[in-house]
Amino acid sequence: RQSLPAQRQRQPRMNSLRRAQKDKARQFITFTGCSERLAIDILKRFDWCLEAAVEAFFSGAAHGPVVQLDSAKLGKWFDMYKESDSDEIGLSGTEKFCEDLGVEPSDIIVLIIAWKMKANTMCVFTREEWMRGMNAIGCESIDKLKAQFSALRDELNNPVAFKDMYTFCFGFAKEPGFGVRSLPIEVADAMWRLTMSGRFKYLDEWLTFLKEKRVQAITKDVWDMLLTFSTSVDDDMGNFDEDGAWPVIIDEFVEWHCDKVKS
Repeated sequence: RQSLPAQRQRQPRMNSLRRAQKDKARQFITFTGCSERLAIDILKRFDWCLEAAVEAFFSGAAHGPVVQLDSAKLGKWFDMYKESDSDEIGLSGTEKFCEDLGVEPSDIIVLIIAWKMKANTMCVFTREEWMRGMNAIGCESIDKLKAQFSALRDELNNPVAFKDMYTFCFGFAKEPGFGVRSLPIEVADAMWRLTMSGRFKYLDEWLTFLKEKRVQAITKDVWDMLLTFSTSVDDDMGNFDEDGAWPVIIDEFVEWHCDKVKS
């Protein structure tokens, strides 16, 4: 049994974290059974990327030295794509980056890389984001990054990792001036096709329903809850709880779908 001073010493450690960090620390403790202090230390080492920290914990990598890449080499790599008048990679640089990777900008691998960078804006990568992402992946050249494609795609087979990436997509895809808590339907449609194809049985029906209703924007709540809906509701929707805390648009979608089945 721990002493009262030890308990008091630990309490402010969790309280000093932001809400999202607290949630990740609690999830990490649930998954691994480790102490709060160790959970926070490992999450910090992996820049609060929950799935990477959990994977490192079970593989033993979290207990060894952190592999540091050559910052100068990463910086020169970044400079190959950055705009001449700013310290950011813009649209043209992103296109060149994709060309060197041998993928289309719409390939999900580009989205995964952006997720690793924790990029704030689509088609814009800052030097800080670049350094963070490439260190997280462990690559300092185009060939090494291409060699990681399979492993990066496989990460999304982990439900925790996929949820983290899916949640990231909403903020990443936001358009300036459209509002902080909604996406234009055209953007949401494209992002759902990219992330949910093969994962959500009713994706095509959902997108058809939104088009028929002439929905113009998707809120953060609807974005998040659609993933919950896709993973918790049976294929026949027989276990859908009409009295649950679902967004109205999802309630209406289930009603719309059931009417189609009956007719």
